[in-house]
Amino acid sequence: MGSYKQVLVALDLRKEGEAIIQKAKNVLADGGDLHLLHVAEPIEAGLWAGAPFGAVIVNTDDIEQEAIKAKTKRINEFAKKYGVADDHCHIKIGKPSREIKKYAEEQHCDMIVIGTHGQHGWELLLGSTANGVLHGAPCDVLCVQMRKPKE
Repeated sequence: MGSYKQVLVALDLRKEGEAIIQKAKNVLADGGDLHLLHVAEPIEAGLWAGAPFGAVIVNTDDIEQEAIKAKTKRINEFAKKYGVADDHCHIKIGKPSREIKKYAEEQHCDMIVIGTHGQHGWELLLGSTANGVLHGAPCDVLCVQMRKPKE
């Protein structure tokens, strides 16, 4: 059994996230707490071209709220499947690497488990969010190579 008491799983809410949760459970100490966190980039309001009469200013607040509802439903499905307490599941808005490190520090996590699926350069090895979390993390970081499930 693992030796980490507070483990944060940073999820992008894809099916492949299940492998990340499994790895986190493997390092979690008996009686330890698993935290699930998804960080969404903010949707910026702005001009959208292509309307019949020219550009339109779009208020994205409603779009963002609907997205948060869908993401909350998805993270709760993961939580139910893996026995994670509701109060340990969170959706945040912001820069993912920054919010993940901030949450880990606030919750006194001793391990962050994050998936990686970058495609080029350093991202080929770690992924941009995973790379951002790794540098300056307040605790140990386990990067899990994400692979699409075989169909």
